[in-house]
Amino acid sequence: MCELSSTDNLLLLIIIRWNFGLLLPVGRNWNYVPELRSNSHLYKTLKIKKIMDNYQSNPRPGGNFQQKKMAQNNERQQTKSPEEFLKEHSIHTEWITQGADNTMVDFTEEAGKYMAKQKLTKSKIRSIYGEIKRIQVNGFEKEKASFYLLRPKMAYALGRDSGNKGLKLFKLIFDYTSNLVKDANQYENFCNLFEAILAYHKANGGKD
Repeated sequence: MCELSSTDNLLLLIIIRWNFGLLLPVGRNWNYVPELRSNSHLYKTLKIKKIMDNYQSNPRPGGNFQQKKMAQNNERQQTKSPEEFLKEHSIHTEWITQGADNTMVDFTEEAGKYMAKQKLTKSKIRSIYGEIKRIQVNGFEKEKASFYLLRPKMAYALGRDSGNKGLKLFKLIFDYTSNLVKDANQYENFCNLFEAILAYHKANGGKD
């Protein structure tokens, strides 16, 4: 077996310690070891690895493509108008006339998330949602008049806070779907839609 030179021993020690994630001996900064710098291939390899390790530990702002893309999506979600939201996420009449399906669940998740990001609090719609639940308990057929009066109450709520995009989206969904309700079964589907929206609103940080 051939005897290793002092330079070879140093390089071998560096490689072994690097591969096992160990620190170099105190006071030995590999950037400034002459023997290492003389081996340009190994020096460049270790230099690149150190740069990548530093980048992974402390990524530059905007340097991570996925993080940057997510941030852009969140920003776009926040600046999107309720009308734009409904163009991208359409309401299906079948959710009220027939019942819930996977597309409704997806819609309510996005709607709840949007409302939470727009700082819609449950207190803004508590009276409306409370009345929706009261009608459900008492029975749609008995409370039809109260149901029809929900629309002006909803308009009044938005009038008090017209700049709230989350509240406006809530009203747009309410106006469209309430017009589809014709009987008790459809009213149950209507209630299920708004229960799901508020559940996702809460799950995404919506305040009471």
